[in-house]
Amino acid sequence: MTAAPLVGYSSSGSEDESEDGTRSRPGDGSHHSGQTPLPRQRFPVPDSVLNMFPGTEEGPEDDSAKHGGRVRTFPHERGNWATHVYIPYEAKEEFLDLLDVLLPHAQTYVPRLVRMEAFHLSLSQSVVLRHHWILPFVQALKARMASFQRCQTPPKVA
Repeated sequence: MTAAPLVGYSSSGSEDESEDGTRSRPGDGSHHSGQTPLPRQRFPVPDSVLNMFPGTEEGPEDDSAKHGGRVRTFPHERGNWATHVYIPYEAKEEFLDLLDVLLPHAQTYVPRLVRMEAFHLSLSQSVVLRHHWILPFVQALKARMASFQRCQTPPKVA
């Protein structure tokens, strides 16, 4: 006599065959004499377990009005930092005058365009870094950039 399996995996082995040579499958109602079938019903998850971590299903509310109208290109995830490499641009009067002329015309096509307070030239796309990767990333970037001739305003990492 063979012992009853704890878990009913499908198998091609001889243990699935009963003493009379017919194959039995877990959960089909046939079982050896003296053995009780495994329960098919799952127990309900208690409310105390379901409510252990409130708010983890929903991400933070993304209000673009709080950050200059910018819209996330990927969802926020706790522990991740959106990062990009850029060179700050100090806008001169001529640039701001041109912006004042072009912005109203552009807003007829894209009404949500707004004038920014600060300007920069992006050297990378936004990338996601875990918090513990930030310092090694900055150190590696500085090491790679060390051989290049410096400009008046060095690149920054945000």
